[in-house]
Amino acid sequence: MDVTQRLKMQKSLSRYFHILKFFILFSLTLPVSCSKKTVDPGPVYNFTIPEETGDGWTVASLTEVGIDEGPLTNLMTRLDETNEHNIHSLLIIKNGKLVFEKYFTGDKFNLAQYTGETGFDRSDTHNLCSATKSFTSALIGIAIEQGFIESVEQKVFDFFPEHADLLSTNPEKGNLTLNHLLTMTSGLEWDDESTSYFDPVNDMNRLFNSRNPIRFILAKDFVHSPGAVFEYKNCNTNVLGEIIKKASLMRLDTFSEDYLFSKLGITDFEWQMISADVVFCSGDLRLRPRDMAKFGYLFLNGGVWQNARIISQAWTENSIHRHNELDDYWFDSDGYGYKWWLWNDIDGVAVNAYAASGWGGQWIIILPDYDTVFVTTGGNYYTEETLSIQTLLVEYILPAVAH
Repeated sequence: MDVTQRLKMQKSLSRYFHILKFFILFSLTLPVSCSKKTVDPGPVYNFTIPEETGDGWTVASLTEVGIDEGPLTNLMTRLDETNEHNIHSLLIIKNGKLVFEKYFTGDKFNLAQYTGETGFDRSDTHNLCSATKSFTSALIGIAIEQGFIESVEQKVFDFFPEHADLLSTNPEKGNLTLNHLLTMTSGLEWDDESTSYFDPVNDMNRLFNSRNPIRFILAKDFVHSPGAVFEYKNCNTNVLGEIIKKASLMRLDTFSEDYLFSKLGITDFEWQMISADVVFCSGDLRLRPRDMAKFGYLFLNGGVWQNARIISQAWTENSIHRHNELDDYWFDSDGYGYKWWLWNDIDGVAVNAYAASGWGGQWIIILPDYDTVFVTTGGNYYTEETLSIQTLLVEYILPAVAH
């Protein structure tokens, strides 16, 4: 082979390898064939362990307590995509450990009035609205255990001899007991729902403007005999608060600090007042969500916090006993205990749960079968919820903790 032929062959080989190199590089850019489809891992959310602040909570990761991150990832994605969901906080306690804690931007309210501030974090107290009632009920239990009150069957007017004249006009009031107040079966006439709280004829408005708030309640007529009918009325709980003061000689806010909050390591709380010396105890207690969760865990744990008994196990059990069977009365609740709402199922999903509930999206929910406490706060006072509590529980929380 002469020189000319060798040069022609080298050029041909060079062209061949150049073309081969091009096809190899091009093939690397082609998509994988249909026989080997890639699996979309879905959204990824970085879950961090809540900060341990020395407030009494032990913290852990979701995986340490066996929680499935998938449903919570879906929840966070949905919240990111939902404008003005008005959820202010979400917390999960499982196996006695704080494992999930999220706070959101939102309008701050005080006594249902916008303060002009926005944004929440763990240091913010939140208005519990009617979830406050469950705390007042617990304080009655403590007062009984401390010997200040005989039992739930003690007569209401035993504590208010100064109002005994009301019995002469309606002797049936002598049958009214603490149990009736605790179970919302007092039968007392009360209307704070048909008109605005700012309306002078509204019973709540009249209560706050009364010279003698408790007499104003006790003077109300009966619409039902005590114990006959369940009716959710704020008046019942406010009488309970004054019974504690009468029995212990301590105003409710002081009593709560000495016998409940200090034992739970709760230092940041605020009760509202009806008058200078009467605590408003059917609503508007302010607490941090972490401290709301402590109260929930106290009941889940049979009245014990950090190996110290605060409430008797008997009281915690009686509190969540179905004293009233309901027909999907409040957020599908089917029972009522001592100021606790009870569930057997939610949207057709069987679940054993009980909850402290407040207007606007304030919830302390206990799921005993999963050793879980779920807390959420919100600002849906005047807006419709975009994610109902049923949706949160059935689509996200239960699938995560029941993993």
